Amino acid sequence: MLKKFSIAIAGAGAAIAATFTTVSSASAIVNGSFEAGFNGWSTIGDTRIEDISFGTPPSDGNFNALMTNGFGAVSDFAIENFLGLTPGTLDSSLNIIDATEGSAIKQTFFAKAGDILTFDFNFLTDEFTPDFFFNDSSFISLSNLDVLADTNSSVMFSLTSFFEETGYQSFSHTFSESGTYTLGFGVVDAVDTVVDSGLLIDNVELTSVPEPGLIFGLSLIGTLGATSLKGKQKKEM
Repeated sequence: MLKKFSIAIAGAGAAIAATFTTVSSASAIVNGSFEAGFNGWSTIGDTRIEDISFGTPPSDGNFNALMTNGFGAVSDFAIENFLGLTPGTLDSSLNIIDATEGSAIKQTFFAKAGDILTFDFNFLTDEFTPDFFFNDSSFISLSNLDVLADTNSSVMFSLTSFFEETGYQSFSHTFSESGTYTLGFGVVDAVDTVVDSGLLIDNVELTSVPEPGLIFGLSLIGTLGATSLKGKQKKEM
C-alpha cells in the first residue's frame, strides 16, 4: 500500500513539474544572450553581434548585441514605426531636442503577471560628457519608452571604438498584467548626425513565476511525501 502511495505521489509530482516547465518555456525570451546572432530578434539600422574582441566583454556568454547611430543608422521616424510608437515619442520621452537617427532591435513575447524581465546594458559614446544639447540616448521600449543611459550618465574610459562607456549595468522590470509585449532596445543621435554613440545589450531573460495552484500542489506533495516517509519509518521500528 505504501509503495503504491509513493508511486502516486511521484506521478503527481512529475505532472505538476511538467506543467510548470510548459508554463515557463511558453514565456521564454528567445536567444537573450545573442549566442545565435539575431535569431529571434528583428533589427533596424546599424546593428551587429560583437564578442570580447570589441574591447569590452559580454556580460553573459560569448556574444552581445550592438546598436549604433553611426553609418547605416535610420531616421527617428523609421525607428518609431519599427517599434510601433507614435511620431515624436523619441523626442518627448527621451527629453531630446531632436532625435535624428539611430538603430533598434525588438522581440515579441508573452509574459504573465508577476514575471520578471532582466537584462544588461552598456551605453557607449563619442560625444562630450556631460552634454545636455547633443544628448545621445539609449532606451528600452516596453509598456513605455524609458531612458537607459545618455550623455549625462556616469561614464568611464572605454577600450572599444568609442571614447567612453557606462560599463554593463543591470535592469529589471516586473509585469503587472499578463499579455503579449514587444520589447525594444535602441540608441539615437541628438541634434546632429556626426558624433556617434552605441548601445550593447546582453543577458535578456524572462523569469516566470509559478501559478498559485502549482505552488500549492508542490507544497502538498512535499507534505504527503514527508507523511509517507514517517509512516514507513514507524512501520520499520
